[in-house]
Amino acid sequence: MQSPPKNKHKGLIVAGMHSSGGKTAVTSLLLAALQKRKFIVQPFKIGPDYIDPGFHFHYSAKHSINLDPWIMGREHILKAAKKFTENAFGIAEGVMGLFDGSDPTNDSGSTMEVARRLSWPILLVVTCKNSGRSITAAIQGFVSEAGGPEHFAGIILNQVNSESHADYLSKACASLQIPILGALPEIPELCWPERHLGLQPGVEQKLPEPDQLAELAEKYFDLKLLIKTFPALFASAAPVKNLQSTIPKFSKRIAVAQDESFHFYYVANLEWLREQGAEVITFSPLHDSQVPKNVDGLILGGGFPEVFAEEMSANRSMLISLKQAVESGMPCYAECGGLMLLTDSLKVHSGKCYSMAGVVPGTVEMTKQLQNFGYCKIDLPKSGEVRGHEFHYSRWSEETKRANLWEVTRHSTGVSRREGYRTSNLHASYVHLYFPQAAIFIREILHLSLLEPDKC
Repeated sequence: MQSPPKNKHKGLIVAGMHSSGGKTAVTSLLLAALQKRKFIVQPFKIGPDYIDPGFHFHYSAKHSINLDPWIMGREHILKAAKKFTENAFGIAEGVMGLFDGSDPTNDSGSTMEVARRLSWPILLVVTCKNSGRSITAAIQGFVSEAGGPEHFAGIILNQVNSESHADYLSKACASLQIPILGALPEIPELCWPERHLGLQPGVEQKLPEPDQLAELAEKYFDLKLLIKTFPALFASAAPVKNLQSTIPKFSKRIAVAQDESFHFYYVANLEWLREQGAEVITFSPLHDSQVPKNVDGLILGGGFPEVFAEEMSANRSMLISLKQAVESGMPCYAECGGLMLLTDSLKVHSGKCYSMAGVVPGTVEMTKQLQNFGYCKIDLPKSGEVRGHEFHYSRWSEETKRANLWEVTRHSTGVSRREGYRTSNLHASYVHLYFPQAAIFIREILHLSLLEPDKC
């Protein structure tokens, strides 16, 4: 058996052969178990996903850091990985299948690209329900495409039918020269409901406690072999130096909508705001009665407002407060769910229509099909190229008539369309941005002054 390569940034990649293959469950099991064993682990999520990081936080008590080479840029993912594994061991959950990325002809933007860039070996999660020896041929194809077994730390056999099935598959996989680090049966506690192309957010359900998942990992994973494979885990358990931190000087106060309906935020975006001198003040459009007082700007991020449309519509004092704040001239940045909240009304799948804040004209109607899904870019005269992505099952009724924000070009097709809505102080769009990459543009919208050079 060949040893995995020495990984410069101390981490491993949890990858799958396809979507919905159990990557989040395996990542959560590892995070919970290693955390309980007193190892310091830092979760990462490859790609633009907002939901899986919520599971990571629940089982590690650490915010998960997104690594998206297409949006962030390759140098930034190297800096982020190095920064956040300085005193921790990194566990990065992949996106979709191992080789699925932003380009259908190569592994650009894929989990494999990140694995190569970071030199982190791969823990491959293989769905094995009702499978026999033939599964080894599929694994061998992945190993060959990746460049050989030296790129893999191990295999997790997922959804095995029984102990004897797991034993049979382990023997069948012996020729692959990659250790089997676990065999996981179908476990009710790990059968998390899905929505659209991923899991239903953890904030909308009661997840098993970390101790429960740690026990399952101890039972079904070979943690001793995993820990032996990665000596860097022991380094992460060493006492962390008490670094002197400076108290940030805030020049602005920015209100950020954050609750079970609005929780699609990159950790890096909120951290970037603080680095620009903005104090982040969170509030809930669902439960609070008004926008926080004495703030200089407003951010309404993404989420699933349609799930809570009735409650949100009933909170009239908040909707009035939002409308008054925007119409008073307060800088407002609204992204996807935030756009939906600011429209006149929101029509959900049942056909019911709920009144919203009434800042953006028209109705947002939920759809059965994804709309304009994927990576996109915008060329701005002052800011240069801004990169982002769209993921929404809804349509703004006035887009073809009233869209006046910018021209958005889909990365996959090159097709452009007029999108978003703006006034002198409002930016409302379906596009999700990564603030460090769109720094000039975000500073302009929120009237932030450049205090110091951008940090990782």
